Parts: sequence; structure tokens; C-alpha cells
Amino acid sequence: MDSLLASLVRKAIGRAMRGAHPAWFVVGAAAWMLRRARNEEPVRYRAKLRSGDRIMVSAVPRGRRG
Repeated sequence: MDSLLASLVRKAIGRAMRGAHPAWFVVGAAAWMLRRARNEEPVRYRAKLRSGDRIMVSAVPRGRRG
């Protein structure tokens, strides 16, 4: 499904930029947003910890994200 959406985004935005029809931009933007919503990756953080350092991990409910 992801490759189909990626292809649709690429083709629709390409057609919109060539002036085919303004609706292609809307199709491309909608497919891009759907693709982004489906592929929500977790937040990743990397750091070197030294002796005595601490790390705190917490989860925020979906409705409370800023």
C-alpha cells in the first residue's frame, strides 16, 4: 500500500507541476497526508550516557500531543 501511495504522490504532483489540472495537486497532497498518517514512526533519541547520568522515558496520550 505504501508503494502505491508513494507512486500516486509522485505522479499527481508531477502532473500538477506540469499544469495538467489543479485537482492533481489536491490528489497528491491527500495521498501524501494519508501516507504520512499511516507511517507514523516513534520518536527516537540517541545520546551517550556517562556514569551518573539518568534517562526518563514517558508516554503521552495521543490526544495531548502538541
